[in-house]
Amino acid sequence: MEILHNTLKLPLELILKYAEQYEFMYIIIALVAAFGVLGQWVLYYKCDLPGIASIVPFWNVVVFLKIMGRPAWQVIAFIIPPPIIIYIVYTGDTSMAANIALISMLSVFLLFTITLYIELCKCFGKRTFIDYVLVLVFNGLYVMYLGMSGDTEYLGPLYGKNKQVSTAET
Repeated sequence: MEILHNTLKLPLELILKYAEQYEFMYIIIALVAAFGVLGQWVLYYKCDLPGIASIVPFWNVVVFLKIMGRPAWQVIAFIIPPPIIIYIVYTGDTSMAANIALISMLSVFLLFTITLYIELCKCFGKRTFIDYVLVLVFNGLYVMYLGMSGDTEYLGPLYGKNKQVSTAET
């Protein structure tokens, strides 16, 4: 389990180590965050949702869930696990209870995140395996592509009363 703890801790430690030595790393981190916010903003705009939500914590996740037609209460599966994961990893707690909590929170968060981004692709008519891989690997850039591309159109949510109707159902 220490290997899992160290693996989860390593990326942030490296970023902070290089940021101490090279101040421009803070600029790079800020640019990456700005790309994420801009990507969400244009995506929300394309879906006729308020773009300002992309910079407001928690509300941005609720609006993101609304794109897929998911209920707002599911924000819990997206917001609760990361602080628990960070707390367990950075306190170094390797007890049995902490390990069970770490694995369960990681599983919930990763599965929910992967599912959400694949559903996001489906909401824009992107249903190929390569689209799913691209949205998971180049997350912020792919979200920006969906929002800014002229050849993609928001087809509507996958769930709820305004859900998409597939050709198989008609």
